[in-house]
Amino acid sequence: MGQRSGAGVRVGNQRRGVSSRAIVATAAGIGVSAGLVGAALTALMTQARSTVRAIERAAVDSALADGLIASAAGMDRERIARLPVPAADGVYAADGALVPDVPPGERFGAARPLVLAMLGDSTSVGYGTRRAEEVPGVLLARGVAAALDRPVRLRTHGRSGSGAADLPRQLAEALPGAPDLAVIVVGANDIRDKVPPGRSADHLGDAVAALRAQRIPVVVGTCPDFGVIGPIPQPLRSVLHSWSVLLATLQERAVLAAGGRPVAIGRLVSPDFAHDPELFAGDRFHPSGAGYAKAVAALLPVAIQELRGTAAALDGDVVA
Repeated sequence: MGQRSGAGVRVGNQRRGVSSRAIVATAAGIGVSAGLVGAALTALMTQARSTVRAIERAAVDSALADGLIASAAGMDRERIARLPVPAADGVYAADGALVPDVPPGERFGAARPLVLAMLGDSTSVGYGTRRAEEVPGVLLARGVAAALDRPVRLRTHGRSGSGAADLPRQLAEALPGAPDLAVIVVGANDIRDKVPPGRSADHLGDAVAALRAQRIPVVVGTCPDFGVIGPIPQPLRSVLHSWSVLLATLQERAVLAAGGRPVAIGRLVSPDFAHDPELFAGDRFHPSGAGYAKAVAALLPVAIQELRGTAAALDGDVVA
């Protein structure tokens, strides 16, 4: 991949755009589930198509403003889907600085870095951010490093556009790196792809159980509330609100049953988005850097709790 113009950071982890066919299919499916027929269902599908077009236009405009592309010419759906995000993996010291990496298992200074694995969808890789410093994994790594006074190695295995069914592939990448903590954020794309909420939650629960079987702590940010996304018109927004709330509820149950720690993003964070447009990225759909900071503020205390015992046990360290 190339360099982000003017940002001074490498870019990686491709974004995946919103599929109009998937959203229209989702609108039809949830419309039928809600008992909508005839003109009401037609209107819902029309709203889905127009919403997709608006998001795509906003994504291109944002990419132009950020210097990711030089021209909007030829920016079809496939090219929009491959817009990059800042590459942010590495070792973060207790003072927040990105430091030279060391081989896994070796010490950096007096301590072995803790390994933080990010898994999930576009929010796990920081879709919508402009600089590596805004990526949620970086915010989490720096917060943990500062709280526990030891370095943290960030490894991102999530992929934009992924649903919970992709988690086994991501786990296959993550487990050889012996993570000390896995943070999972997934679900929005399963709504897009009309995956039954129970099935999506089961996939998530299975992934959490696989990690816990390896004694790896897991923190999960459950599905955000789509009802706070203003550019999605009514009644489509109300239908997506109900779907996302149901999915978040089932995710929480599945995560708890598997031994993980759920964090209710829809309840704790999404209400802030309803009143502050600055929390959205340029596409008015994904979080901005400030929006991700809100989510990390909810995830970080749980991540620190889960890692405190691990940090104390490593190398004979004692963490206050």
